[in-house]
Amino acid sequence: MKKLISYLFLYFVFCILQFFFGRYINVCGIFPNFILIFVVYIGLSKGIINAQLMGFLFGLIWDVFSTDIFGVRTVMFTVIGYLAGRFCRNFNREKIFTQVVIIFFAGAVYWLGFSLIYFVFPDNGNCVFSFSILSVSSKIVVTAVFAPVVFYILEKMDII
Repeated sequence: MKKLISYLFLYFVFCILQFFFGRYINVCGIFPNFILIFVVYIGLSKGIINAQLMGFLFGLIWDVFSTDIFGVRTVMFTVIGYLAGRFCRNFNREKIFTQVVIIFFAGAVYWLGFSLIYFVFPDNGNCVFSFSILSVSSKIVVTAVFAPVVFYILEKMDII
């Protein structure tokens, strides 16, 4: 029961952080994807099932409030949760270099999958979504730079 309450608490904290405070925590107008960082953290610390479940829930809530194609983030966060959980025994999640590299590749998978889904299912011009290399790579880098801070805070909290 304590584990469920802590997951729900962190779920709400990261939703609030991503959707309401994300625009205030930015680097040159680009804010990190805290949900991606949290899903990868859960995958590396708790395994595949927990990461997939959290990825699915985070993606679903983001898709509900988004005007993009419904289900894109749900699929991408679930896939990233699976991949992070799959490699939980292969990496030392406490090393900063490992955290940055894993988040960098998770961000690349997220944006590649996102752009692939938009390529297969175009939104008929209704969505003003930019897939420029500079924009996407800067979002990935900013998220990777913030990852060690979030990992450190989650490690110190030790509630999951």
